[in-house]
Amino acid sequence: QHAVERLDSLFPPERIRVVTRAEHSALLRAQVPTLSESNFIVEPEGRGTAPAIGLAAIHFYRQDPNAVMAVLTADHYIADTARFQKVLQAAEKAARQGYLVTLGIEPTQPSTAFGYIEQVQALDPIDDFKVFRVRAFTEKPNRETASRMVSSGIYSWNIGMFVWQVSQILEEISRQMPDLAAKLAEIGQVWDTPSCQSTLERVWPTIQPETIDYGVMEGARQVAVIPAQGLNWSDVGSWDSLFDVLPADQSG
Repeated sequence: QHAVERLDSLFPPERIRVVTRAEHSALLRAQVPTLSESNFIVEPEGRGTAPAIGLAAIHFYRQDPNAVMAVLTADHYIADTARFQKVLQAAEKAARQGYLVTLGIEPTQPSTAFGYIEQVQALDPIDDFKVFRVRAFTEKPNRETASRMVSSGIYSWNIGMFVWQVSQILEEISRQMPDLAAKLAEIGQVWDTPSCQSTLERVWPTIQPETIDYGVMEGARQVAVIPAQGLNWSDVGSWDSLFDVLPADQSG
């Protein structure tokens, strides 16, 4: 509900797609009755974020080859919705310039719970946001490495949100994950036809599971990061983190 609500005024409902596994689709539809059945892209089974994002990308590409697509996680807490929308608008402008844009969070501590994005070159700011070329992605580091990264001032936390032209992400999938690209193309050829569901159910289990970070982003060209500040963001990754985002009663 929160993930959809914070897109109000930025995206009309017909431009929102929820990618989810079959066992979750009915529950999520009940959560957001403002979205119709056509807003949902249902995976027969989970195969990782790279195939899921690719499936959404071929859907949007069929609608508009020049479309820009925002990949937004649905399980994060973001208190400042207005600023989040401004970040997305800045990212859209960077994507139109030919970058695969990843949204980062400026680190507040040497956390070992997040991956890190290394910034290598400052690009022209967009609106009031700094933009950097990306040198590398680093998986969750140990404490000592995380401390060095935060002290350097050239790393952002990787929160798994992206903005890009659908044509560009599909080109990267084709270049780096040709088997996935071929299977997505097979599904795309029958999209909106009676055979789409049977093709999806036949092809999807044969796809190798992979994350978008490992499968595409670590080897991608033209990657930029916007290290967002002031979102009051949390991935709510532990029970302790609930104390940061929920009000406490008189007993704490």
